[in-house]
Amino acid sequence: MNIELATPHDVPAILDLQRKAFAPLCKKYGWEDAMPMVETLEHAYEEFAQSTTLIALDEARRIVGSIRGTMAQDEGAASPTQQQDSLYLGRLMVLPECQRQGIGRQLFHAIQSILPHSHAWLCTCPQVSPMYDFYIHEGFRPYRTEAAKHGYTWVYMEKPPTPTSL
Repeated sequence: MNIELATPHDVPAILDLQRKAFAPLCKKYGWEDAMPMVETLEHAYEEFAQSTTLIALDEARRIVGSIRGTMAQDEGAASPTQQQDSLYLGRLMVLPECQRQGIGRQLFHAIQSILPHSHAWLCTCPQVSPMYDFYIHEGFRPYRTEAAKHGYTWVYMEKPPTPTSL
């Protein structure tokens, strides 16, 4: 498995991966109009231009996973630890047939290691327990929730900076 920085040429394949990766969950939860399912190619290129995107490639150089990271400040953050050098983690995805092989974890750690930050945060739906549990296991903690479509909830999670030893 190789993890590489994506290029604009990869955007259509990443969008295809996104639909394949999120489709089973969106169908299961009755949320077929979720952004990962309805995002346009134009919007995907816009998001790509604002983010750093990593891809995981199998031996045949097929994109089997992806994650994006954006250095930004969460303007509406209820958390006092939000800082200018915070990393927003988004759209962690792996093809369904390649899940549970550690690809997502590798991508998740790789994006955090290549983008210097003092604070990381993300947004997820806690009703999708496999992802929510993954983020909890990775040290993220909820700090704000808000109502989402179809009776679900968005939860904002953060991983505070690790205290440095003196």
